[in-house]
Amino acid sequence: MTTSFRKAYLNDLDELVRLRIDFLKEVQAAETRQYSEEELKTSLREYLYKSMQNDEFVAWLAVNNNEIVATSGLCFFQITPGFTLIDGKIAYILNIYTLPKWRGKGIGKQIFNCILQEAISRGYKRISLHASDDGRPVYEKFGFRSTSDEMELRLP
Repeated sequence: MTTSFRKAYLNDLDELVRLRIDFLKEVQAAETRQYSEEELKTSLREYLYKSMQNDEFVAWLAVNNNEIVATSGLCFFQITPGFTLIDGKIAYILNIYTLPKWRGKGIGKQIFNCILQEAISRGYKRISLHASDDGRPVYEKFGFRSTSDEMELRLP
C-alpha cells in the first residue's frame, strides 16, 4: 500500500501526543527533562486540542496501511509588524518526525513539503524552524537558510 498524506484531525490527538513524545525522546537528552512524561502528555493534549480548534496549529500526517508513520507540526503567530515583516505573521514548523523503520524512503521530505505548502497557502511570508543536523540539508533544498539574529533566555 502506498503512503498517503492528510491533515490531522482532533480524533488524531492521542497519536499526535504519542509521536511528539517519541520525537522529543529521540532528540533531547534524558538529563535535560524537567517534567514527567505524564505532565507532558497532559500539557500537549490541552495545547493541541485548543490550538487545533482555534486553527493556530496544524499537523500533517503520513499514513501507510492505517498506521501513522510520520508527522509534522505548524504553529501560527504574530509579532509586531516591522520593516522586514509588514504583517508580523510567522509560521513555525516543528516536529517533523518519521518512525525509524520508515526513514530513508522520502516520507519526511514529502510531509515537510505538505506543511510548507500549508504555510504558503495561508499567505505566510516568514516561515521558521529549528533544524537538526539530519534535517538541515533537506530544509536547505527547500530554500531555508541559517540565521543568527536571535538570542534566548530560559527561566525556571
